[in-house]
Amino acid sequence: MQPPDKDPRVYDYIIMGCGISALTAAKLLSEQHSVLILERYNEPGGNHKSYTIDGMEFDIGAICFNTNDEQFRHFPELLRECVEKDVHVKKICTTGAIGSYPFDWTAEASSLTFRQRISCAISLLMWRLRSQRNDSARSYAQSRIGDALYRRVGLDLYIKRLFGVDAGGIDYDFAMKRMQWLSRETSLRHRLGRMIRSRLGGNPAPGRTVVRPPGGFGAYYQKAICRLRENGVEFKFNEAAVKIETRPTCMEVETNVRMYSAKQIISTIPLDEASALCGLPETGLPTVTMLSLYVALRGTWVPDCSIFYNFHSDGNWKRITVHSHFYPSAAGYDKHFTVEITIPPGAALPDPSHAFSDLRTHLLKMKLIEGDLTLIGSSVLCNAYPIPEKGFKMRRDAAVAQLRSKGILCLGRQGKFEYIPHSNIAARETVATLSQASLLPPAADAEQRPPAAAVDSLRTSAPALPAFVAPEQNVQLP
Repeated sequence: MQPPDKDPRVYDYIIMGCGISALTAAKLLSEQHSVLILERYNEPGGNHKSYTIDGMEFDIGAICFNTNDEQFRHFPELLRECVEKDVHVKKICTTGAIGSYPFDWTAEASSLTFRQRISCAISLLMWRLRSQRNDSARSYAQSRIGDALYRRVGLDLYIKRLFGVDAGGIDYDFAMKRMQWLSRETSLRHRLGRMIRSRLGGNPAPGRTVVRPPGGFGAYYQKAICRLRENGVEFKFNEAAVKIETRPTCMEVETNVRMYSAKQIISTIPLDEASALCGLPETGLPTVTMLSLYVALRGTWVPDCSIFYNFHSDGNWKRITVHSHFYPSAAGYDKHFTVEITIPPGAALPDPSHAFSDLRTHLLKMKLIEGDLTLIGSSVLCNAYPIPEKGFKMRRDAAVAQLRSKGILCLGRQGKFEYIPHSNIAARETVATLSQASLLPPAADAEQRPPAAAVDSLRTSAPALPAFVAPEQNVQLP
């Protein structure tokens, strides 16, 4: 084999990956430095991918944004491309009723008998008074709503569908950071305060909901690419890194095409992948594999919502995104949507046709659809997002520190093995990480750095729609 050609230029920064974290970092660093972005896929987006099948657009990851999102501060041209839409989010409850996500107190309470309500109250009191140490996401939730209500509302079922493992194995500190919404929703003081502020007009403007424009995420992020190229950022697509070497005067990244040199490398690719490129041992940190089914319906979508979550005891699916609420269906179909199914670590990947059969049976049984459902295609995402199992932080921090000692700064959900539920938090945490590493000049640092309270609030946001990384297998067409 011929050795790869060597690019004679030494960049200030090489950023590996081309998702929103990488794009935000490139925007900030390119103001005073030379930047190269390396991406193994043929288009930008990273954790956002789109497919057009039979004239219908499907997405992997969340397609909904808020006009106040951090990414639009850095890339206002993306906001100009977005389309304002109403987004309605619902769930199927354990009772089979359709309710609001994540909690619908009216729907949940109305199904309880007087004896069951007393039982829930006693369960909550017992958990509030218990002296044992909370040690998992399950015990965190139980301490807020009690075990009886925790299981009654199906929160245990949803957490297992989200991560592929039982909530008893999910880290407690993670739950405290990412499930503070549970405390707020169950706090009488918070709910009364929110109601009073709303009536007095004291709540901050929430912004408007927008979705990506028609044409897919690849075309959407090209607007940001054009802006960055004007700032001098270079992009290399379809180049997969095979090795990273630390030299006395620079760092070298070898790809399947050529060799690149930089003063520092910023990684947004999976943590284990970056470690392997440096010859470091794997972390063994588990990740979720995601099977996405692309389906179309001739008939009626009974929940009549844009996003639908599964809190029911049956069904293999976690979330349904109804893309026809934003982009028109074709080929004679009334609706089309993406269905997400998580695969537990070590479990065999189900055949898409079998997974679709299970989905169809459940939707018909629960009377969520009327008519004929068709499987249009499917895709598989390896390393979709991290599983924050008990004790993960020590191993994660050790791996990040090892890479840092090699001159590699980790960013984003994949790079930092951090459960980041949407692009707004990804962009903000990118700013915070670059600031903490002193990579931003003082003026930009003061302007871009979120206040400490704002950074803390990122970790206590209400749960958003999880976004996912690019697929590592091709879309399958039946």
